[in-house]
Amino acid sequence: MFTFDLAEELDAGAVTVNSLHPSTYMPTKIVFAAGAQPASSVEDGVAATQRLVADPDLDGVTGRYFDRRREARAHPQAYDPAARLQLRELSERLVQQPARRP
Repeated sequence: MFTFDLAEELDAGAVTVNSLHPSTYMPTKIVFAAGAQPASSVEDGVAATQRLVADPDLDGVTGRYFDRRREARAHPQAYDPAARLQLRELSERLVQQPARRP
């Protein structure tokens, strides 16, 4: 949710911000501790991350959500400006510091 707000505040020519779900159930300590079976490899997650960081086709792309290597829709609440404002205000209260705004 914060990514969508931040993308609206920043100049996409200078910096881009996107959200990434790199992979599902990679073989990590958390997955094993939960008793889950890995569904993806760490390499899958790395490839998705590298694509988002370095693919020239994504230059200037900002305020998007990616599920692995493809653009996708985030949870519907992430597109709700009132919910995003509520999250930002709660976050600022919890850290006792207003977020920096350009």
